[in-house]
Amino acid sequence: MEMSDFIKENTVFHLDKADRSGVLDELIAQSLTLGKITDPQEFRKAVLEREALMSTGIGLGVAIPHAKLSCISDFFIITGILKNPVEWDAIDHRPVSIVFLIGGPEDSQGAYLQILARIITLIKQDEKLAMLNAAQTAADINALFTTP
Repeated sequence: MEMSDFIKENTVFHLDKADRSGVLDELIAQSLTLGKITDPQEFRKAVLEREALMSTGIGLGVAIPHAKLSCISDFFIITGILKNPVEWDAIDHRPVSIVFLIGGPEDSQGAYLQILARIITLIKQDEKLAMLNAAQTAADINALFTTP
């Protein structure tokens, strides 16, 4: 599984939103536009239910909201690069500036965990985290996942 299979130029967006809700709404709308989901209300509800269990603000300025539904056939990632960091109730209490919205099939926990592990491994490396925060394109982000 290569992250470049998920992070493409048409799935990376620069957002100027003031809050978590606005960011999620925009990324979910882009998911619909790209044909990744068919029911944005159902997907949003699932994402918000997951957020209610525990914030997906995993720290270091990164959030990974996600939902798995039976109506989604393949995993996808929609990436938001935020113009201004937003409060996300992250575990380290820092605002978020990069959001990876993940959607996928309900019965594919293993694939989801692989994607999550790749992102977490990346952000735990100080140099790569700094480069991620400076990233402007899908190519910039993908390079971080492919370089040692």
